[in-house]
Formats: sequence, C-alpha cells, structure tokens
Amino acid sequence: MKIGVVGFSKRWFDQQAASEILERSIKTWIDGKDKSQVEIVSGLTNSGVPKLAYELAVRMGLTTVGISARRALKVRSGIFPCDKQILVGQDFGDESEAFIDYIDCLIRVGGGPQSRKEVELFKERKGFTAEEAGAYLYEEEVEWFGKD
Repeated sequence: MKIGVVGFSKRWFDQQAASEILERSIKTWIDGKDKSQVEIVSGLTNSGVPKLAYELAVRMGLTTVGISARRALKVRSGIFPCDKQILVGQDFGDESEAFIDYIDCLIRVGGGPQSRKEVELFKERKGFTAEEAGAYLYEEEVEWFGKD
C-alpha cells in the first residue's frame, strides 16, 4: 500500500493538528496490514506536511519515498533522508503525474494550488466514483498562520 501525502510545504500552519490528522488517517488505512508493505510517499522536502508525514512513518517503521522535481535538491529546508528517492523533471509540479501514478491512496492536509491540483489529478487518474473516493482519499484543512 502506497499512501501519498500532500499539503503545506512551508511551516506556518497548525503542525500539531496536521500531525494528528496524519497519524489518525494513516493508522486507519494500515490497520491490520503488513507494515513492511506500506510506503509513505510525499514530496521529498524536509519541511511542512511532507516532513511531518516522513517523521511519523519513521516512528511507525514504515518505508519513506520521496517523489519530486530536481529543484527539491536545492531548497533551503533540504530533503528528507527517504528510503527511496524518485526525481522527475526540473520544476515543482513536473513530478505530479508520476506521484499520482505511484500511489494507491492520498491524504491532503491543507496546502495550496499544487496540492489541490494533485487531488484532482488523483481523482481523474484513478477513476473513482464519488462513493469510492472516500475509501482512497482523505482531505482536511488546518489553520494557516503565514502570509498568502
């Protein structure tokens, strides 16, 4: 099971609430599953929601996978030391299709235009009905403290 995680990539949001949402949703999906077969997949960066998801995955003994554009290698926050790294394209957004094709289900915690675009791409590519989508997609907002 490959669980994709998207959301705010900056740190100015309610991180405690985001952490609780991530833990609750991931635990729900992996309950009774072989943890060695579970991957937490996000944008490779060592900040924001991806960092929270990766830290949780490490605590839970899950594999971490980072899928991002090469530009991620140059961001100030650095990259998370994922178990597996997949680089696609140069600029952020170039990797979106590869990310969506790689994952089985998706969690969005807050986030901006790219996160929302990836949710729409996920729905489109996976072809879920409205009823099915809830079993594979979880979205929740958290408070943003930064500037728009």
